[in-house]
Parts: sequence; structure tokens; C-alpha cells
Amino acid sequence: MNLRQLHYFYELAKFKHFAKAAKACHITQPTLSASITALEKSFGTELVVRGSQFVALTDAGQIVLRYAEKMLLDQAALKQELSVFSGPLIGSLRIGIVPQSSVDIMPIIKQFNQLHPNIAVTLLVTTNEKLIEQLTLHQIDIGLGFDENVTEANRRTFHFYPQIDNDMAILASQTLVSQLDMRLPNKAITLKDLQRLPLVLLSQNMQFRRYIDNAMAQTSLSFNVSLETDSLFHLVSAVKHSIGYAIVSSGIAKSAQQVFNLHYRPLQGIQSGHTVFITRKYSVSPAMREFVSLIDIS
Repeated sequence: MNLRQLHYFYELAKFKHFAKAAKACHITQPTLSASITALEKSFGTELVVRGSQFVALTDAGQIVLRYAEKMLLDQAALKQELSVFSGPLIGSLRIGIVPQSSVDIMPIIKQFNQLHPNIAVTLLVTTNEKLIEQLTLHQIDIGLGFDENVTEANRRTFHFYPQIDNDMAILASQTLVSQLDMRLPNKAITLKDLQRLPLVLLSQNMQFRRYIDNAMAQTSLSFNVSLETDSLFHLVSAVKHSIGYAIVSSGIAKSAQQVFNLHYRPLQGIQSGHTVFITRKYSVSPAMREFVSLIDIS
């Protein structure tokens, strides 16, 4: 067994297709197949279920995959650690983010890029549950999500950086703004003000949406959800096209006002969790440490 074989195996598990994995590894398909076979012989067990093509990983393959991910990440972290002796940090940083966090992460990423231009940043939008899973499986390095539904085991495994109140706001276009008197600077909106108005909301599988649904369920009011989406871009676009009013985090509302010339007012009466940055306590790369240092001072 060697790291190259583990890398080929990891790519095969990711693509679930021999030809695609071989292309990602810049080798031929026969070379990839021979490497996987050699890896299986070194472990003395089959790792891949094969038919005429890839079918699935065996139970043993799933175990090897977990260790392969960690070993490959440790190798990348080692290269980053050693790169400081020959110049600036190099490598990658993968960040997972839920759509409705109250933190605008772009200024932090911009500052990080300026300090470390040779680190490629990947930003992945996901659900809160998936974010925790991806952190656990080393599929992302840093998460920006909510601190709810986190198990005690997760709390022992992860670091949580500052808990930020996730205030909510109602977002509207110029066309619809007058119906709620949103141009009054000190007027806060309540759920009662929203009854029977067209609403555009994130999909029900999103943690942020659950806060809204829980608050609505505690009232006897009638609400009209005209559009649901798991895309924050399409949510804001729907408001821009006056399809309805969106319930968003205050951070998203401020950004939408600046970028899309939309209007927002604070929304009262919905309890939500805190927005937090999350990292693993172990397998921390230099790029992760550098990004976290910007969180602390931002």
C-alpha cells in the first residue's frame, strides 16, 4: 500500500466510475484498475464491487475510504506546514456554509486571499446536517452553520467560534415595500403583518426554514408561501422580481440591500439558533489556522 494507491482509490470512491476517476488522476483506466487490484491484494480483501463497471464499495472498502481520506488530508496538511520554509502557503481550503447564516463570509475570504494568494478556496453551500457530516468525514475544513442539533460527541470533536445571534429580517422589492410601510426606518415587522402576503422561503429541509415554521406553527395566523427554493440566489431573485417577501437573516438582508437595491426591516417573533464557525479539533492544516485567526479578529 502507498499513498498514490489510496489517492486513486479515493477518487474512484468519489466518482463511482472507473473512467472518470482515471481522468481525474491523469492516468489510464487500466492503470487505475491495476492500482486498485494491487491495493486489494495488499489488504487481502476486496474493496470494490465490480460488474461491467463500478457497482459499490464493499464494507471493507468503506473502512479503507475513511482512513484514506484522513491520510490524504494529513499529507496535504504536511505539505502546507513545510511550504512555509520555502515561501508562502500553498494548497487548498474547503469551506461549507448554510444559505442563511448571519455572517457575510466574503470579506473574510477576501482578506484571506490577500494574505495567502496561493491557497485555493472552495465554498460549498449545504444544509446544516450535511455540514456536520462533511466536517466529520474530512470533506470540508471549516463550516459556517448553526449550533443546534449538535451532539455531545460533535462538541467534543469540534471547535465552535463566536456564537452570533441570527437576527431575522423581511426582504422586499421596491414594488412591494409600501404594503408593509417598510420605508419607515424604525418599524419592525411581526408575523402578524405577513399573514396572507406572498412569501418566498428556503426549502423545508433547511435549518433556517425550521425556525420560521416553528414560529408560524405557534400562531393561529394564515400564511401564503408562494415559492420555496434551496437556492439563496433564486430566493433573492424572486424578491427582486416581486414574486413575494422573503424571510432572511439580517446579514443576508443587508447584503441584498447593497447589491440588489432591495428593502428590509427587522422581523420580530422568531427564535433562532446562533451562527457559528466550526472546525475539527484535530487534523488542522495551516490554512485552517490562518482562516480561523481572521475569524477571531473580524
